[in-house]
Amino acid sequence: MKNTIVKDAIVLFLITLISGAALGVVHEVTLEPIAIAQQKAANETYREVFPDAFEFTTSDELQAAVDKANEEAQGWGFGKVTVNACLEAKNEAGEILGYVVNSTSAEGYGGNISISVGIDKEDKILGLGFLSISETAGLGMKAKEPAFRDQFTGKDGSGQITKIKSGAADDTQFNALSGATYTSSAVENALNTGLKFMHEYVEQ
Repeated sequence: MKNTIVKDAIVLFLITLISGAALGVVHEVTLEPIAIAQQKAANETYREVFPDAFEFTTSDELQAAVDKANEEAQGWGFGKVTVNACLEAKNEAGEILGYVVNSTSAEGYGGNISISVGIDKEDKILGLGFLSISETAGLGMKAKEPAFRDQFTGKDGSGQITKIKSGAADDTQFNALSGATYTSSAVENALNTGLKFMHEYVEQ
């Protein structure tokens, strides 16, 4: 009986070891394709929010600005937010046309909402897109629809953009999603995080 228990334990250990190793191999094999797919999706979003750009590049200086901003972002009054990246939007000649800023609010209804916003040198918002969003279908997920996203294009990005429940939004406002207060607030906070970062950490 004792020998049987020992043998069973050894067999179980070997099965667990082999299974763990197999899962590790699968994870490593799929890691690169997933990263490539994510980068491809991000690049498509960048072109949506800054259509005139030929390429998007970052630099050590911009990354340092991102790191510094994130040390202070929790005191900006936008809740749980982070700046994820900042890229220069360039034309074919390598001239900087403006910037793309990626930022996240952790306070969406379904968790993190990560956006990307294109801003030209005149502080005009050229577009807003989503890098990550997992909200309620038919409510918060309507944020991805053109009816919501397109209203940001052409807005004045020199200050804060605030949400309103209804009515005609002016150049510094946007119409919130009906029945999706958390989603609308998270987008508002993520957007204003990106704009503040631009004004105080890049445009100096």
